[in-house]
Amino acid sequence: MMTTVPDMIIGAIINPIIENFVELNIAAAAAILFVLAVRRPARRIFGAHAVYLLWAIVPIAAAATFIPSRAIETLSLGMTLEEIVALTTTHTAPIWEAAIPYALFAIWIIGAIAMAAALIRRQNAFMRDADLGLAGPAIVGFSHPRIVTPDDFTRRYSDAERKLILTHEQIHIDRNDARINAIVALFRCLFWFNPMVHVGAKAMRIDQELSCDAEVIDRRPRVRRAYAETLLKTQLASRPLPVGCYWPAESQHPLTERINMLAAKPLSDRRRAAATAIVLAVSASAGVAAWAAQPERTIITEAPDVLVPFNPLTRDQVKDPLVRVRQQIEDVTVNPRPAAGFTRPDYPAESQALREEGDVGVQLCVASSGIVDDVKLVKSSGHARLDTATLTGLERSKFEPATREGKPVRLCGYNLVVGWRLDTTPP
Repeated sequence: MMTTVPDMIIGAIINPIIENFVELNIAAAAAILFVLAVRRPARRIFGAHAVYLLWAIVPIAAAATFIPSRAIETLSLGMTLEEIVALTTTHTAPIWEAAIPYALFAIWIIGAIAMAAALIRRQNAFMRDADLGLAGPAIVGFSHPRIVTPDDFTRRYSDAERKLILTHEQIHIDRNDARINAIVALFRCLFWFNPMVHVGAKAMRIDQELSCDAEVIDRRPRVRRAYAETLLKTQLASRPLPVGCYWPAESQHPLTERINMLAAKPLSDRRRAAATAIVLAVSASAGVAAWAAQPERTIITEAPDVLVPFNPLTRDQVKDPLVRVRQQIEDVTVNPRPAAGFTRPDYPAESQALREEGDVGVQLCVASSGIVDDVKLVKSSGHARLDTATLTGLERSKFEPATREGKPVRLCGYNLVVGWRLDTTPP
C-alpha cells in the first residue's frame, strides 16, 4: 500500500493527537497514584478538607500537558541527501500499519459510548427509584441541583437528624459537588481505558463525603455524636448515583471511615489555612512537574544563505577586502570547529596490520555546548573497522559550537570527512 499525500496529512494530524492523549493519561494516572498514596496520612495531618482539595492535582497535571514543552533550536545546513531521497521516493507501508490510527480512534469512540451508556443507565435507574420515593437523600441535577428524599424521610429520621442530613446536602450544593461529579463522569467516559481514572473517581467521591461531613461538624460541633448515629441509621445504597451526591455510602468501608473521622480532633483555623496553602503549592508543583516531564521539542531552523551586502569600501578596507568579507560571513553563521582538546580517533591496530585506508564521510549534530550528540555515517571508507572507529571516536570529541549572530547554537547536518592514511595521522 502506497502512502498517499492525504494519508501523510492525516497522519501528521492524528499522530500528535495520539501522543498528547497518551501524555495526558500518563500525567493523570501519575497524579492519581500520588493522591492515593498520600490521602490517608494527609487526612490525619491536614484534615478531610485538604485531602478533597488535593484531588485538584489530577486536572492540573492533565492540563499542564497542553502547555507547549521546552523547545531546543537546532540549526540545519539544509536537507541531506538521505532526506532528499526519502522525500522523492514512494513509500510503501503495510495496510495494517496505515489503519492503526483509525482502528484506535474507532475503539476509543466505541468504548466511550459504551461507558456513557452504562452510566446513563445507572443514573436513570436511580432517578426512577427517586420518582417512586425509594431513593435518597441525595443531590441530583447539573444545571439546577436539588435535594431528593425518600417517602419515609420524615418517619425514619427525627427533626434533628433531618436537619443534619439536609445541612450535609446543602453543603454539596454550595460547593457544586454534583457538577464536579458530572465532570468526573465525563472524564470516565473519555478515558474509559485508563483504570486509574475509575479508581481515582471512586476514592474522590469518598473524600468528597468525608469533607462534607467535616464541614457539617465545623458548623455544628456539638452534634458530633448525633451525626454519627444518623450515619449509622442510613441504609446502603441499592443503586449507585454516577452524577450527584448520595448520602448513604456505597460500601461499609467508607461508612466506617466517616464514623472514624468524626471521632478525630478538629483542626484549628490556623492549621486548616496552612493545610490549604500546602495543598495549593503541591498542586502547582504537580502541574510544573507534568509540564517538565514532556519530551523537549526540537525546532529545526535552516541556516540562511549568506548574503554579503554591497557596501562601498573605504581606503583602509581596500587594503584587505577579504578580511572584511570573511567577517561579514562569520557574523551570520559559523560552522562548528574542532576544539583545542579535540581527540582524533585512534587508528585500529587490525586495520594497520591489514593495510586498510580510506575516507569516511560523516554527518554531525553538534550541541550548543560543543558536545557531539549525534553522528551518522554518510560515506563508507569500504572498511567496517575504519567506519566504526570514526563514529566512536567522534562521539567522544569536543567541538567549538556553531554560532549564529555570535551566539552558540545547536547545528545538525555538519559534514566532515576523516581520511585514514597509514603514513599520516587521521586529519
